[in-house]
Amino acid sequence: MQRAQLVEEIKVLLDLVERNTTTLADSVMEIDVSEYTDAALFEREKIELFRDYPQFVGPSCIVPAAGDYFAFDDTGIPILIVRRDDGGLNAFVNICSHRGAPLNESTHGQARKGRMFSCPYHGWSYDLEGQLIGVPFGKEGFEGIDRSALGLRKLDVQEKYGMIFVMPNPARTFDIDEVLGGLQERLEGFGFDSHYYLGAKKVFTDFSWKLNMDTFHEYYHFEFLHPESIAQMAYSNIANYRQYGRNHSMGSPALSINELRGLPEDQWQPREHSSYVNYIFPNTVIFVVADHFQTWRVYPITPQRSVVYHSMFLPHEPHDENERQEYEAYFQMINDVAVAEDYSLVDKVHRGLQSGIDRKVLIGRNEPGVQNMHRQLHEVLGL
Repeated sequence: MQRAQLVEEIKVLLDLVERNTTTLADSVMEIDVSEYTDAALFEREKIELFRDYPQFVGPSCIVPAAGDYFAFDDTGIPILIVRRDDGGLNAFVNICSHRGAPLNESTHGQARKGRMFSCPYHGWSYDLEGQLIGVPFGKEGFEGIDRSALGLRKLDVQEKYGMIFVMPNPARTFDIDEVLGGLQERLEGFGFDSHYYLGAKKVFTDFSWKLNMDTFHEYYHFEFLHPESIAQMAYSNIANYRQYGRNHSMGSPALSINELRGLPEDQWQPREHSSYVNYIFPNTVIFVVADHFQTWRVYPITPQRSVVYHSMFLPHEPHDENERQEYEAYFQMINDVAVAEDYSLVDKVHRGLQSGIDRKVLIGRNEPGVQNMHRQLHEVLGL
């Protein structure tokens, strides 16, 4: 958001704080426990939501320079994204044409010599356009192969508004504006193309990916689950909710927001007194706070297991080792709070859902973000 939008958002949040209320959905929502436990539904989700639906990869700054790459295989299709010399992006199925090994040995880095990938198994090499350019012992071992037909399989990758999306299924394409549904208006101005990628933390959780995602979409639990952490910084059960296609954004007031009352608007620093959870369907949250932003990407593994990638992006590279250690400590603290407080509690919720008791899960009017996520899942999956 630009400053004028941030100021207007602060006014809305100040009003919600004064009235001690939050944005409300039209009614209470009920969903069946089986939506978290049904194995057949889970298999559909893996295909329809993660293989055949565009996936948010990250902000543009995750691959800032020519030859920089980012790779992941959590959709079921190994994906490799690389920045070309002309500044654009290519995306490939990350499978060597020889024996199928991935071409990178890390999830994030620089192509060899900034211009090629060499398979760590037998050294077959590809340029940044995916063309096969090197086959060790090729004349004797692979006489007669058509190298022009053995390049990497391309995927549809699109970059706009400082965000990167990819379609895992090589037979499908997408429209990035349709996927965002206008959410880019909410995210504009946060510097997604210019921040510094501090890194990512990978956390495995022993419960459904949807239970994992549910935790991000409401502030109702702050007072009860985070009394000594988040509740010391932000209001519980107060948020402004806005819908953008399948996505949504929620503004949250910090406890300090009342300091702005009576202060001239031109002196306001909105990001110091608010934070923003931005949901990109089906599995991503972008969390914008005062001086940086974080992304949380959740992927299914089994009906009862998921993985979370928590990444942090700073307005600039740390100036020295001390500053880097300070950011790293803060990053670890946020991750530890999620693991110790959110995930440990959700693990208990998971056990209750697995008990076989026939019941409904209730999602309140004060949880419009949770309602929207499930409503969109219902629509895509035809539930």
